[in-house]
Amino acid sequence: MFKHLIEKRLKLNEDSKALLDKAAAEKRELTPEEQTAFDAMHAEIQSIKGTIDRAALQEAEERALAESRGRRTETTVEVVPNAQVDASLAFRAWACGEHATEEMIAAAQRIGFRYGRRELETRALSSVTATQGQASIPDELMKAFVEVQKWYGRVRNVATVVPTVTGAPLPFPTVDDTANTGEIVDDGGAVTTSADPTFGAVNLGAFKYSSKAVIVPVELLQDSSMNLPVYLGAALGTRIGRKQNTDFTAGAGTTLPFGVQVRAALGKTAAATNAITFDEVIDLFHSVDAAYRDMPSTAFMVHDTVAAYLRKLKDSQNRYLWEMSLLAGQPDRVFGKPVIVNNDVDSAFSTNKRLVLFGNFASYHVRDAGAPVFIRADELRVLNHQVVFLAFQRSDGNLIDTTAVRYLRTA
Repeated sequence: MFKHLIEKRLKLNEDSKALLDKAAAEKRELTPEEQTAFDAMHAEIQSIKGTIDRAALQEAEERALAESRGRRTETTVEVVPNAQVDASLAFRAWACGEHATEEMIAAAQRIGFRYGRRELETRALSSVTATQGQASIPDELMKAFVEVQKWYGRVRNVATVVPTVTGAPLPFPTVDDTANTGEIVDDGGAVTTSADPTFGAVNLGAFKYSSKAVIVPVELLQDSSMNLPVYLGAALGTRIGRKQNTDFTAGAGTTLPFGVQVRAALGKTAAATNAITFDEVIDLFHSVDAAYRDMPSTAFMVHDTVAAYLRKLKDSQNRYLWEMSLLAGQPDRVFGKPVIVNNDVDSAFSTNKRLVLFGNFASYHVRDAGAPVFIRADELRVLNHQVVFLAFQRSDGNLIDTTAVRYLRTA
């Protein structure tokens, strides 16, 4: 599957380059028809890459789940340890609430799981031990929640994540000593005493994120053929992941986290409002300190529209700026650095838009206060024979060193 998709992606890439090369040879811009064709090919290239990455993630997930507990399919039957079966049924007892079957309730009782609890906190489910199956009750739910957040959390994936037990203000010290240098003094001479660095602090709080209500029919909860923890984890995590990524990218602070795009420093201003050049991307690259550029977490971050634009840029030797990745799960690159496609970054070629971010994204810190909390509510949709699920996660984010990430903006 991967080979076929990779070959298709390479073919589309070559076809799109051929369009650009033809226009360049004829010393003209792309015609409207060619531009439409190019945009369509770029969109398909990105879609195929997403398919490859998701398929690779799913294969890894399936392997891990198959190793941790048995699977039943239409063609194969595997022996599943009783503790694992009980753990699965116990989780269903919690999810179904008053609609739990006797089999589910009995399984929950056997492993000591308090299935009637309204609130499910993944780090303290019950007093039972892992050997009784307790660990497997939240593992799949939490794993699906985290994995889907990784997919949507383009900033979170490259940030430094700091978990804390409470939501009390968490200060990170900052220091700016860039204006000061050493000096030469005469023997016995006095040294300068007025060159103190500027100290400060960035406080991370804990904004409460909600998934909003995820409504599930009771019949679906009772259907033993579905992987309920994974289903709920993905549904709840997707919503919170989307909202957090928007805030971690473009949040304005005060009532929101500070987004990395907002806190980044100016690296380069383009000469035009509606275009950026190869040389301007080079200037952005070198506006970031060399020590940051060498770090493994250094990357470019752009909207998909801007990614399509960058793919067309060539140097004076007619070589493309964009370097396509041939490995599943590995991003394309510019100047050897990964390109993270984040559709919460500015995309419009208009006045004063921050179109390209570059730098050490590990300097952006995401603070998670406590573990996510999962809640089941039976009464809200009782007339529809449905159960409501909610997830809450307390998080904040900020760029601790504003010079670590810089942006290229339009004029």
